[in-house]
Amino acid sequence: MKFKIAIIGPENAGKSSIMNALFGKYISLVSEVGGTTKMPVKRYWGKIKVSRLKENPIFAEIMFSDLSGLYRGNNKEAVLSKKVLEETYKEIESSDMIINVVDATQGLIRNFEKLHHLLKFRYQKPIIVVVNKYDLINDTIAENLRNRIRERLKAEPIFVSAKTGENIDVLIETIINHIRKVVEC
Repeated sequence: MKFKIAIIGPENAGKSSIMNALFGKYISLVSEVGGTTKMPVKRYWGKIKVSRLKENPIFAEIMFSDLSGLYRGNNKEAVLSKKVLEETYKEIESSDMIINVVDATQGLIRNFEKLHHLLKFRYQKPIIVVVNKYDLINDTIAENLRNRIRERLKAEPIFVSAKTGENIDVLIETIINHIRKVVEC
């Protein structure tokens, strides 16, 4: 079974840095300049056992797709050309799971709230909300953001720092658990 995971978020939220942290090596180009990733960066992550069966176990081949930033901060306008935007949405539609990246320093952006609900309800895709740049905020800001995400997205966010590697192991464990739930259904 193949399982494709799309990493989405606004410009400079750290999508490429998260992809690099998940792989433990340099996969996607990282820059402070917004719009560095234009076309999707797709990479095979590996094969994992997702069933508890001893005989004829089920394995999932996991592929990640690092997508272009869809919006610039709280700007309502897309920052991509029509062709790149179409490719990005094709990747989102063809994925089995979404990692919705929130920039801890920017907070929850209204456009991604709308996109989150569209993907969750119309396309019924499992979504993991990841708050990146956790190392750059204090506990009060983190708790306020956690509560807002719980309230607005009805999701429990995972706070990570792709830069320091903090909680990347929690993200990996969450991804694997989500895949196992899908297989067991």
